[in-house]
Amino acid sequence: MRLKCERLFVALLLLLTAGWQVSWATGEKGMLWKVEGAGKRPSYLLGTIHSGDPRVLRLPAVTQKAFVGADSFSGEVEMDMNSMVQVSESMFYSDGSMLKDKLDPKLYQQTVSLLAGYGLPEMIVQRMKPWAVATTLSLPKNSSGQVLDMQLYNDATMQGKRVYGLETVQEQISALNGMSERLQVEMVRSAVQQHPELDRINARLINAYLKQDLIALERISEETLSKEDHSVAEAFTSEVVNKRNIRMLSRMQPRLREGNAFIAVGALHLPGKKGLLNLLRRKGYTVTPIY
Repeated sequence: MRLKCERLFVALLLLLTAGWQVSWATGEKGMLWKVEGAGKRPSYLLGTIHSGDPRVLRLPAVTQKAFVGADSFSGEVEMDMNSMVQVSESMFYSDGSMLKDKLDPKLYQQTVSLLAGYGLPEMIVQRMKPWAVATTLSLPKNSSGQVLDMQLYNDATMQGKRVYGLETVQEQISALNGMSERLQVEMVRSAVQQHPELDRINARLINAYLKQDLIALERISEETLSKEDHSVAEAFTSEVVNKRNIRMLSRMQPRLREGNAFIAVGALHLPGKKGLLNLLRRKGYTVTPIY
């Protein structure tokens, strides 16, 4: 049960922050940023990639030092078992609706076939909401559920740090549940069509991340986004990116005022006119790349 919940939780993170970001060329490079201007001591903001690749999980020395020395840790959400169970439960219809009634027969059969590769039989798939299908199909089949965000959360807990979430699980899920059924179906169609390219896209994202190259991450995301239905892209830009950036900016303020905080969010939340780096600067913070 725990492994299945973790895989679904990671899939939600992947869909919420990777491959759907509308980007703006900023020329910025770096994944670890020093944030100064509120607390007596600077805080650090890390852009993460929701991957379990050993190269990603192995933090650079400067990042590890900032993390270990921090008084608090804030991730996108608190990643405890209760949160993972909430994610799992929310991905399924509870009113008797069936996925096969939402998709055309061909798309439904393609979906069932692909999800079988994730160990999900049709009796489970038929109860999944369309956005949950798209979410799961964004996750590499061999993912164990242990990604960088979860590793940081677990390590912070073990080190006795104060741990916070910038959002609640329900807030994250509502961004997807609130999308129209038509848009959710388009998400499934897109996920099925792009699934053969999933490993290649993830490999490109990881390579760009390891080079601390925000520009490359943006470019890969733009390429992916360009293949999507325009209405889906617009909905994601508004609900899943821009509104969440504003909410996360607000929620991190108490930690920044305390100082010596370590904050980690998906790297694609950082760049752009409406990204967190620019939003922090507009509030008067000095934001400097460290690594």
